[in-house]
Amino acid sequence: MTQRLLAPWFWLTLLTVLVGLPRLTLDLHLPAMPAMADYFQTSDSQLQLVLTLYTLGSAISLLVSGPLTDRFGRRPVLLAGLTMYVLATITCALADSLGVLVIARLFQALGGCCTTVIGRVIVRDYFDRHEQARLLGLISMAMAVSPMAAPVLGSVLLPLLGWRGLFVLLGVVGSVLCLVVQRRLPETRPPEVAAAPPANVLRIYSQLLRDRYFLRYALAIGCVYSTYFPFISESSALLQRGFDLSPTAYALVFAATISGYMLGANLFRRLVARFEADRLISVAIGLNVLGSILLATATTLMAQEWLAIVLPMVVIMVSVGLTMPACQLSVLQPYGAIAGTASGLFFFIQMFVTAVSSWVTGLLSDGSSAPLVIMTSLASALLVTTWLALRTTKSGREQIPSHSLSRQSQI
Repeated sequence: MTQRLLAPWFWLTLLTVLVGLPRLTLDLHLPAMPAMADYFQTSDSQLQLVLTLYTLGSAISLLVSGPLTDRFGRRPVLLAGLTMYVLATITCALADSLGVLVIARLFQALGGCCTTVIGRVIVRDYFDRHEQARLLGLISMAMAVSPMAAPVLGSVLLPLLGWRGLFVLLGVVGSVLCLVVQRRLPETRPPEVAAAPPANVLRIYSQLLRDRYFLRYALAIGCVYSTYFPFISESSALLQRGFDLSPTAYALVFAATISGYMLGANLFRRLVARFEADRLISVAIGLNVLGSILLATATTLMAQEWLAIVLPMVVIMVSVGLTMPACQLSVLQPYGAIAGTASGLFFFIQMFVTAVSSWVTGLLSDGSSAPLVIMTSLASALLVTTWLALRTTKSGREQIPSHSLSRQSQI
């Protein structure tokens, strides 16, 4: 089968599901977190280790899958990752101890999160810049539906299937994806992309980590995501136990909060043709700081109201939805010959920063909103600092030191 036989709707649907799989896996079980803590007879803060290890596994997967997909191709690495994901998901469903669940979630992320890199690299492989911007905007908007719909779906299915049944459902989704990739998805790696030996991969990583252009977007996306991830970590126990929301009510509140991401992604899609990505990111950072200030103020003045948490988080989520596709569009443009490797390192930095944020949030967790406020404010401050400190005097296209990187990848 050749690429031209695949309809546009097929590309959009498949790429959206692939890129959204890690988020679906993360968010489907959020309403079940208190029930899972009760089942394993552990505290809510200890159960957060499941989220932390999942995030760490995601970071490792993103780092490794990038070079692998440049070396062996997009399709074989995707199939191997999805197979590992399905096996780990079945193990999660059968877990009889917290330790088994934590390790299985780690391997679930190691396998499944390669889709984040490979899905976007396929966009970079196959479409021109204008179409990339359009597709990334549409994918980001569609992805916003996942964290909105997944907790609601999880809360509805939880009484029927239990938390183990939710893992079974994820296993079915992973199996179907694996089958579709096997039968329909062609290899999209460009012929000119040469596989770099491991030593050269390390050299490329070293150069990228010294590249101010690359670091600016990688750290920006890591920091902006960390302004939101503490809400993922804390909201389930905080809103259900602290504010007595039912699992369904929590899922609806969570979905309403995440709607800000969809608004931000839609703004990006509409504005990217008129404004440079850097300008959109700068506006989004201003919104992020505003949301963080509102969160700290509202939770101080109205500590007993869950709206004091949710409404400022909507503002923060708008900034996240605007920033993430803008960073993703800008950062990979100079690195066509090493798109997989650069993308892997880019998303590794994002998820590693997030894993650290999740770990610290878990250490601070005390059942109050304070850890959420502290970590969100800290991440927002770091976002501003890194974005300003790493800015360049010229536009990104004039500053890009990509030629030496491309030559290194072809040695």
